[in-house]
Amino acid sequence: MIDSLRWYPILPVVGYPTKFDVVNQRMERLDSENLNLLRSQRAEHKMRDLEFELYVKRADQAKLRLEIFQNRKVDLLC
Repeated sequence: MIDSLRWYPILPVVGYPTKFDVVNQRMERLDSENLNLLRSQRAEHKMRDLEFELYVKRADQAKLRLEIFQNRKVDLLC
């Protein structure tokens, strides 16, 4: 004789990560990586700005040195 089927409740497993947990962990990791990338890009941009500013100041100093020590015809005639 065939026994009747018994249905047992299926309980969620406790202590193991679910798909939702894995997705949340991946999202947090990607957010932190993107934040670090953004911070590094900002720092790189600031560094380029400072390098350009230093370049301009050095060029101005070199230009002033050339103007100060240049012998001009007008100066020789006086």
